[in-house]
Amino acid sequence: MGGPGSGTWYRWDKKTTTEEIHSVDIRYMRRRGLLKSSHFGTLSWSRPNGERTGWIRYQALDDRLVLMYRYRKSGDEWQGVEESISFDWTPCNYGGNRCWFLCPRCSRRVAVLYGLGPRFLCRHCYRLPYASQQENSIDRLKRKARKIRESLGASNNLGDPVWEKPKGMHWRMFERLLQEEEAANEASTRAWVEKVQMLMGWTMPTDSG
Repeated sequence: MGGPGSGTWYRWDKKTTTEEIHSVDIRYMRRRGLLKSSHFGTLSWSRPNGERTGWIRYQALDDRLVLMYRYRKSGDEWQGVEESISFDWTPCNYGGNRCWFLCPRCSRRVAVLYGLGPRFLCRHCYRLPYASQQENSIDRLKRKARKIRESLGASNNLGDPVWEKPKGMHWRMFERLLQEEEAANEASTRAWVEKVQMLMGWTMPTDSG
């Protein structure tokens, strides 16, 4: 937990971020044709390993999306919730219209709403930062390494080797990306070790010559 390659360095002052909350993205729904009038359906969320973490039902109408789900505070009984979220449209530069949610609390035009509490609201109402706003130097190095690994089709685990070159990628590009991934990975590990040593009151050994 919290070691090299296992994820974000944990900080006691770290706030919950947008990436850690169940969300409803109007862009995702529109791309998949889920906003057709009178359309009923289900939205679900899952972990990278496929384990489902939650689901809600919805109905799309001409001017709004209705979410139907259950919510409870710790120790309380489950309660049924029906949240009606109005749509708004803005013209695109090259024709057509872009659809937005209007936050049920502040009426801000947004693409994503978050289910942090009993309602799905915008990140401003819940004061949710993006994950990148919470990153320290170790987090940024790990994110860089994982981004490179993603482009190479490799595992998200920084401890796993990169086995093969993606089809169609030149060897020179592949080798350069490998070097960049290795440098970012090693730098994040080195920074993590130094931070642990500092927190534990240890000192790095010096070369006496």
